[in-house]
Formats: sequence, structure tokens, C-alpha cells
Amino acid sequence: MKEKQWLDYVDIAKGFGIVLVVCSHSDALGLMWIFMGMFVPIFYFCSGYTCSVKGTFKGSMLKRFKKLFVPYLFFNFVLFCVFRHFSLREVAGMLYSRYCLYPLDVTPNIKFLTSGNYPMWFLTSMIVSYLFFYLIVYYEKYRYYTIGGYVIATFMLSWCPILLPWSLDTAFLTALFMYMGMMARKHNLMETDKWVVLLLAIIYIGIHCVGGEMNLSVRMYGTSVVSYFVLGTLGSFLVLWGARFLVHTIAGNLLLILGRHSLTIFCIQMAFIVMAKDLWQLILPGQPLGYLAGGFEILLALLGGWAVSLLIHKNQFLSRLLL
Repeated sequence: MKEKQWLDYVDIAKGFGIVLVVCSHSDALGLMWIFMGMFVPIFYFCSGYTCSVKGTFKGSMLKRFKKLFVPYLFFNFVLFCVFRHFSLREVAGMLYSRYCLYPLDVTPNIKFLTSGNYPMWFLTSMIVSYLFFYLIVYYEKYRYYTIGGYVIATFMLSWCPILLPWSLDTAFLTALFMYMGMMARKHNLMETDKWVVLLLAIIYIGIHCVGGEMNLSVRMYGTSVVSYFVLGTLGSFLVLWGARFLVHTIAGNLLLILGRHSLTIFCIQMAFIVMAKDLWQLILPGQPLGYLAGGFEILLALLGGWAVSLLIHKNQFLSRLLL
């Protein structure tokens, strides 16, 4: 497979992932039920799959930090302006970078990231995940001890009474998703026979049916950490495997575009989802929000995020700063 085709199917998988992410924040959430176990892990898996270790640990980490933290600050500021929220609470939430202080089922709770920026917990999570991931790959001699430590830390932190800043409580697990992605590429698992893939899909569906409620952003692993890890790994592999067959198709080309602009869509989506809700109620006053409204929200968020990303790419200063 040519290098360009390889990059294309990874971007197609990311495009599928960003559609699911936007769907999860819309009124059409129910449409993606079967994908709840993998729609966020796929981004970590793909990051590990495409990762090539070059240079020093410090140099690689600084590069990743800049690539993720600068957009995090920029889009937070943009959304503060859009939603006109300027307060110490909002700044504190941006620094803490979690949706809430306590697990979601705890009441009363303290909510952060209320300026349409709560999806951006992902960027700081990715920074910490890269740190832990690089510890595995740069110090390969100790990788089994490191992985074992991550497993223990994940289980212990699953009982933590608060959600830790920058997703420190889930980053050991997400670093393992990245490592699984790297192993999938190293062992050429995308060439797995289709009958084996079918069996893995059946296993994924079976586990998902008893997996419980899952939401990585607030450390909800469903029935167990183990089942969530299996679902995240299997689901990510299945989507990436299937994405190869969409290269050079109409659906694949659309997902490819979304995948290449997924960072901006991820960050700015809530502004367009809120806009879509307002427009829907303006056009159809009194009509309850549902799947049709959710579809409109998804469409506007994807198109709006893509348009914003294009504008950023065309601006030399912003493209150097954010890309």
C-alpha cells in the first residue's frame, strides 16, 4: 500500500470519529449507541498508529505540547468571545480542563468549561497521554514495567473521588490505547483476514451490549475498566481496518476531508451546535428537539468547523500558529 493511501485511510477513520464526537453532543446521541465504547479511543489509537519516534524524548514532547496547547488556548479564547463568558470561573475551568470536578453522578457538582469548550478536555488529555506514551516507547527496555504500572494506576485512579486536572486519572489508559495503535502498525494487523475481523466485530458488539454507560471525559468506564479497554481497542481497530476500503470512494473522500480538519471541528463544534439549536427553534417554534434537529446540528457543526479550519489554513499567521 502506498504511503499516501495509508495516510488517507487513517484520516478517513479520524473523520468517522469526529462525526461520532459531534453526534455525541447533539440531540441525535442515540444514533451512535453502538459506538460509545470507541468513538474517543479511536483518536488515541490512530495517534499511536501514525507515531514515528524521532529525536529526543524532550524534543518530541515539546513539539506535541506546542501543537496541542496553543490551539487549546486559542480556541478557548475564541469561545469565550462567542459565548461572552469572561470570569475567573471560566479561566479556572480552562486551567483545570475537565467538565466537572466530581464524577458525573455526584450531586451537587462543580461544572467547568461552560463556554461551549467542554469538548476541549481532549487536547490536554492528549498532551498527558503523549507524555506517558513516550515513556513507553523511548524507554523500551522497561516497557513491561511501565505498562504494568499504567494498568495498576488506571485501576487505582478509577476510584479517585475527583476528576483530576488534564485527565491525569485517565491518561494512563489512553496512553495504552496509543501503544495498541503502534503495535497494530508494527505487526501489520490491518492485513488481518476478514473472517477474523468479523469475529472481532461480534465480540465487540457482545461486550458493548453489557458494557454499561461509558464516557471517557468524566471517567465512566461502564461495567469495568477492562471491558472499556477491550471495546476501545477492538472498536478502533475495526474502524481503521474498514476505513481502508473507503479510500477513493465518495463517502471516504468526505470523511477524509473531515479527518484532516478534525482538530478545528473538535474545538469549535459547540458554537455551531448551539447555533443550530437556535435556528431550528426559530424555523420550527414549539417543536421539540429530536433526531431531525440533531441531524441539523451535526451537519452545521461539521460544515462550520470545516469552514473555520479552511480560513485558518488560508491565514499565514494562524496556520503557522495553530497547525
